[in-house]
Amino acid sequence: MFNIVIVEDEPIELESLRRIISQCVENAVIHEASTGKKAIQLIDQFNHIDMIFVDINIPLPNGNQVIEYLRKKSADTKVIVTTANDDFDIVRSMYNLKVNDYLLKPVKKSILIDTIKKTLEVNEDDNEKSRALKQKVFTLIDECRYAPWHSLLFDMINGACHIDGHNEEQRKEVIDFLEIVSQYTTVQGEKLAPTHRKVTAMIKDINQYGIIENRYFRVIFGLLTISEELFDYAFKNYSGNIDFIERAKFHIEKNILRNLTLDDVAAKSFVSPCYLSRAFKKITGIGFSNYIATRKITIAKSLLQFSDMKVNTIALELAYQDSNYFCRIFKKETGLAPSDYRKIVTPAESAALA
Repeated sequence: MFNIVIVEDEPIELESLRRIISQCVENAVIHEASTGKKAIQLIDQFNHIDMIFVDINIPLPNGNQVIEYLRKKSADTKVIVTTANDDFDIVRSMYNLKVNDYLLKPVKKSILIDTIKKTLEVNEDDNEKSRALKQKVFTLIDECRYAPWHSLLFDMINGACHIDGHNEEQRKEVIDFLEIVSQYTTVQGEKLAPTHRKVTAMIKDINQYGIIENRYFRVIFGLLTISEELFDYAFKNYSGNIDFIERAKFHIEKNILRNLTLDDVAAKSFVSPCYLSRAFKKITGIGFSNYIATRKITIAKSLLQFSDMKVNTIALELAYQDSNYFCRIFKKETGLAPSDYRKIVTPAESAALA
């Protein structure tokens, strides 16, 4: 995911730049500043900016001063200057500030696209991969497909969790995923503004600390909370038909860390408990209670493998008040006791945590 800042005081120019960048860099998060003061605020706000477009003739501080300020903070940010002035002295001063390119207005679209791709070293395969992930994320939320969403979430987080907690490539995929979620909340506007802030905080947290065993549940709990807000919003705005079985599954996923009863889920599904129980088994091929157990044990397996939580703590977090009962359910589902499962998936850590 690329953090890109556009510093431009002409609304038409700014909109044109934003549109072209969005078209040629699929995984771009674009920030805008119409004055030098706002640009400096953005520079202070972000830990890293991949590329910045600066119009030299913006209101004070001018573009030259903005770039000077940026260079005190970052030598790595790619800088593209845009201006209608072709004065040689200005051009020379720009290159003294390690500007990557200097474009005279009006800039042809083809030249701008080539400059962006060359400067950022945009990989078309990465663009396509990001495009596919964005479509998947937006579709899962908009269609209220809660269970597949949770599966994607855990796949992403677990993929970034190795013993040392520093799998950089996989962690970048998690950040890219969360940036796409952030884009979704931004598109929805003020109604998801609180959720957007939580996603932003989560991105900062993972960037700073990674996803190590003593923080694993904190990350998962935060993401499940964010997911609940996203899917509550999507559910309220969904225009399609959701049958009572899908309503039941939705309610189960929403409350996966809480105690779930047949009566509660049936009430949310607008059918009687007896009817839901019979129909659930007939339609899904698995009993209602077994379905809930399977979903909870899936989370338990991740907690056993990637967190430092003790077995009885995991049981409580999954709303099993009796840890012995949790152990029986876990063994029934997996064929192993929780402590034995942990020894297999995390042999180096098992002795202290079981």
